[in-house]
Amino acid sequence: MKKVIFGLIALGFTTFCLAGYLPAQHQEEFQKTLPLSAGGSFQLSNVNGDVTISTWKEAKVEIKALKKTKKSADNLEKVKIEVRESADAVAVETVYPKHGNTGVSVDYTVQLPEGVRLEDVGTVNGGVNLTGPFSTAAASTTNGNIRVENASGDLKFETTNGDVEAVNVVGQVDAEATNGSITLNLSALKGDVRAETTNGSITLKLSSGAEINGYLEAETTNGSVNLDFPITLQGLEKSKHHLRGQIGTGGPRLSLETVNGSIHLKK
Repeated sequence: MKKVIFGLIALGFTTFCLAGYLPAQHQEEFQKTLPLSAGGSFQLSNVNGDVTISTWKEAKVEIKALKKTKKSADNLEKVKIEVRESADAVAVETVYPKHGNTGVSVDYTVQLPEGVRLEDVGTVNGGVNLTGPFSTAAASTTNGNIRVENASGDLKFETTNGDVEAVNVVGQVDAEATNGSITLNLSALKGDVRAETTNGSITLKLSSGAEINGYLEAETTNGSVNLDFPITLQGLEKSKHHLRGQIGTGGPRLSLETVNGSIHLKK
């Protein structure tokens, strides 16, 4: 019994010591609101942290940011958030000092007018989340996932180490990843679609009520191409790793390509 009690006391002491050595997290909030019309443009550049953007019916942009670090609280002041505005355009840039590791990350939450143009929204180490509708959108990250909902127009998404997922999108779509999968859920086929990755699968989902006319080319090196619904392909070229042909009367081009992964077309 004495051994058990001693063990419990020792465990509690160890837990207390570990908790006492956990570094405190210092935070600093940032907020700014500027006028911006639905036909305006917005861009944001981040380094460490997530970027979340959604739309509302207001003719203005609301920028909220949260700086965080487990190092010295003084480091929060070393990372600057610069906001530039011009005629119907707003740009946000996260500026880090040239030397030294501040350990600071910045998470952004931004609200924009519906239909605004996202000309360039990106981070290096973090995810990007977009909820539309937008007229155009370009989003990128190096180490993180990209998730998009209810977007339309000319859409471009790119990540190196992460997945791309777009839900209920319509328009021209260009999605690229290196080490990650790509999932595109199209509410309608109204523009060219390109999805390309090296290490990951590609899934293209088409709305069950959508009229499908286009030109399909799907190719993988180490994987298979699977078509999960009946479709008429003219000039069909088909193998385990390759599928090419005209869908219906033709139209937008669907180009799907991966090296290590399979390609799935679903409804």
